[in-house]
Amino acid sequence: QIASTWAVVREGQLQSLQEPNTGLAVTIDIGDAIDIHPRNKQDVGHRLAQWALARTYGKTGVCSGPLYRDCVIEGSRMRLFFDHTGGGLTARGGELKTFVIAGADRRFVPAAARIEGDTVVVESSAVAEPQAVRYAWADNPDGCNLYNRAGLPASPFRTDAW
Repeated sequence: QIASTWAVVREGQLQSLQEPNTGLAVTIDIGDAIDIHPRNKQDVGHRLAQWALARTYGKTGVCSGPLYRDCVIEGSRMRLFFDHTGGGLTARGGELKTFVIAGADRRFVPAAARIEGDTVVVESSAVAEPQAVRYAWADNPDGCNLYNRAGLPASPFRTDAW
């Protein structure tokens, strides 16, 4: 979950939101493992329409799945904050998956993650002083399951710039 071309491409797409009048449809859950362009165009179109209706046309509704905003280090764990929680965060299919954490050595290890309100707390007994967290940071992250209650998936992200 460290070196990933597709994760870097997704990150670039996410960074485009810094520009005015842009939108993003997260499709990590409806994509294809060997083709970056999802075949399920209806859901892609629906998600883009949700963004446009909420952000451009002022309609009520959730425009996106959770998007990473910020984090704080709390001793041996990190707390992650999100925009677009859509009534709360949820883990589809059980416990949260595909989170990794690293200390100053920049070596990522699998991490335990749990939802607390509209935040996610991430930790590992192998990392006493965490510095960074990544979620679904892989070409085809199997099992990424962080969603908002509106049913939209979280975008893969990293807290570091390593």
